[in-house]
Amino acid sequence: MEESRPLPMFRCEQIESGRLAKEWIEWKGALEYYLESYQIIDQKMKRSKMLHLGGPQLQKVFRSLEGTGNFPVILLEKPWYDLAIERLDAYFKPRKQDVLERYKLRNMKQGSNERFSHFVLRLRQQLLDCGLEKYPQDVRSSVEDMMLIDVIVEGCISPELRRKILEKDQSLSEIESLGSSMESVREQELEMKRRSSDVISELDVRKVDNIPADRAARKQQRIVKRFVSKPSPREQGNGLKVICYACGKLGHISRDLACPAKGQQCRRCQIFGHFEKVCRKRGSSVVRDNSLTKKVRTVCNESTSTPAKEDASNDVVDQKIYYTFHTGNESNLLKCDVGGVLIDVIIDSGSDANLVSAATWEMMKAKCVVVQKCTKGSHKILKAYGSEAPLNLLGSFEAMVKLGTRSVSAEFFVVEKGQRNILGDSTSKLLGVLKVGVDVNQVEVPTPFPKIKDVQVRIKMDPSAVPVFQPLRRIPIALEHAVNKKLDELLAKDIIEPKSGPATWVSPLVVAKKANGEIRLCVDLRRVNQAVIRDRHPMPVIEDVLAKIGRGNIWSTLDIKDAFFLLELDEESRNVTTFISHRGLYQFKRLPFGLVSAPEIFQRTMDAILADCEGAYWYLDDVDVEGGTVEEHDMRLSKV
Repeated sequence: MEESRPLPMFRCEQIESGRLAKEWIEWKGALEYYLESYQIIDQKMKRSKMLHLGGPQLQKVFRSLEGTGNFPVILLEKPWYDLAIERLDAYFKPRKQDVLERYKLRNMKQGSNERFSHFVLRLRQQLLDCGLEKYPQDVRSSVEDMMLIDVIVEGCISPELRRKILEKDQSLSEIESLGSSMESVREQELEMKRRSSDVISELDVRKVDNIPADRAARKQQRIVKRFVSKPSPREQGNGLKVICYACGKLGHISRDLACPAKGQQCRRCQIFGHFEKVCRKRGSSVVRDNSLTKKVRTVCNESTSTPAKEDASNDVVDQKIYYTFHTGNESNLLKCDVGGVLIDVIIDSGSDANLVSAATWEMMKAKCVVVQKCTKGSHKILKAYGSEAPLNLLGSFEAMVKLGTRSVSAEFFVVEKGQRNILGDSTSKLLGVLKVGVDVNQVEVPTPFPKIKDVQVRIKMDPSAVPVFQPLRRIPIALEHAVNKKLDELLAKDIIEPKSGPATWVSPLVVAKKANGEIRLCVDLRRVNQAVIRDRHPMPVIEDVLAKIGRGNIWSTLDIKDAFFLLELDEESRNVTTFISHRGLYQFKRLPFGLVSAPEIFQRTMDAILADCEGAYWYLDDVDVEGGTVEEHDMRLSKV
């Protein structure tokens, strides 16, 4: 019955979330062609056809949507189908962030072998996802050209093109034509140099000389025999014996500025600085025989109904085959529920099929495995790596596979004399145990930064002081990503919050580097500090603290992380800490670094907390605990 359907069911629960929107658009387009070909125009009939052909998973999604049957009373013909498509489009619409897409655009680079026109095309495709469609057409066109020019300047691989663009302002069309023409000229120059350097005399290549005893001399002779072009009469007359390992010619070394291989890319290893004829990198055609030491468990899937393609000269085109090696590593061995029976499977990204051994299949039958379909024999051909003979398949079956919280329906092949049970590439990805690329969909919810209980700080301001609104200070582009990440981290930890409403005191943002290479976001509060009425509190003298330490035998040192952020500001004082960034206005909810009264406030809080702790000495966020014995030290440390 499945083969008689005009459209395949839309199994939305089995499609990766990143491809769901694209798959829905393709399936919806096929549905439109079907409805048009059968001249189905009634709205309710079109909706029924869509849900019937979509299958149970699409029907489940449709039932969960709201407002699929809300129509105005005045409509004579209710748009059942159009409203259903509108709701499903909104459900399957990809979730994207404009800021993230623009960040991806700014970080795009031209590949080493990528043509300039292809690079510009990739930029234009990425620009479509940057959320500029909300602006008017004239503004959008100007912004798009400006963004593309900036990315081309930073991401192109041609220094000459970058210099030409920076010499004077040019339009995007002029830059595109300039880049294409310069690329064409460069390719012609490389082709001319390649033809001149590829002239090698067969007599010199095949010439056999006496083998020197010295190892360095033998190495030099091998390069002469394999790569070096015939020296000119002038070189022979001068008796030049030095060989350049970059271009293969006599008379200079590879560091010589006159070497023709300077800046040239090898067509074999893609590394700059030498020609292909003298490349010493091993080719990919070298195959070592590991059959004696490694077991092979890769399976490639070939359809018996598809003949090999032949070109005009009757040469057979090889089909694509995937290989992998089993080195005895058992780290990817998992317990998997197949049809209600637990079996050991190996996750293999190189296998096109799921396999179980004949012994495992007999064990599963004894435990009453639940299968959806079972077939004796198989219409597919499975081959192991390094073997032309196909595997002997006893049959195949379909069953539900459960791993963790996920479950999918998959087909398994029973292999006679099989050694391992294998979970193939596609099934492993559907179950979530195999993923390629960075998991950008994973969301980590940070916990709020801790704070000292029942303590709120009030910043006292001089009422006669005039508030100052300071302008934005631009940050380097190289630090923009780190600053954005730090702002998001401070927001998630409840240290800062967006500023809403009118602002009086506004200070600029300052980026300071820590000793560990990270950055610390500070605020230039010098103008605010001029109006702050300080809370006077005696600060300990470091000499007095050092004089008291040393009477015990065991010491421990504690350092409080981001100490000032442990103190919460009251509502009225937060407006004073407002700062301006490239993302807008924010204000601190905790005591910020840079405030003139912050050290005294924090020291006063530490004095109140640790006043009863014997054997403890502290200065701001550094606390030392000492004891005469281990028991005494541990007791004091536990109290602190």
